[in-house]
Amino acid sequence: MKRARFSRAGASTVFLALAALAGALTFTACTMVGERLNGVQLRADGPTSCVKDCNDFYKAEFDREQILHLANVDACQALEQPEKAACLDAEDSRHVAAMTALADAKVECQNDCHRQGGGTAG
Repeated sequence: MKRARFSRAGASTVFLALAALAGALTFTACTMVGERLNGVQLRADGPTSCVKDCNDFYKAEFDREQILHLANVDACQALEQPEKAACLDAEDSRHVAAMTALADAKVECQNDCHRQGGGTAG
């Protein structure tokens, strides 16, 4: 049985073809994703910017809730007594619950800023 003879040109062509195939397979498997895929933020300001984003978002939400509360109080004021008192009590309870929920959500948002990328290995 005779061995096949490869010339240097043939071996380099095969090597280049295999390298091109490996490169093509590698790049077709890549997918562009956002910077937050693994919870790590690529911005240099990190948690500080995240906390600011939380503060800004929840300030806007607090302002919206305050506007809604004032509109609801005005609507209650237009009612006759005993409904007016019941309406004001219900609105006060709703508003307190909404403000408490917003405050809790803001704290949780800020806490998440400090937990980014803090997973465990093993």
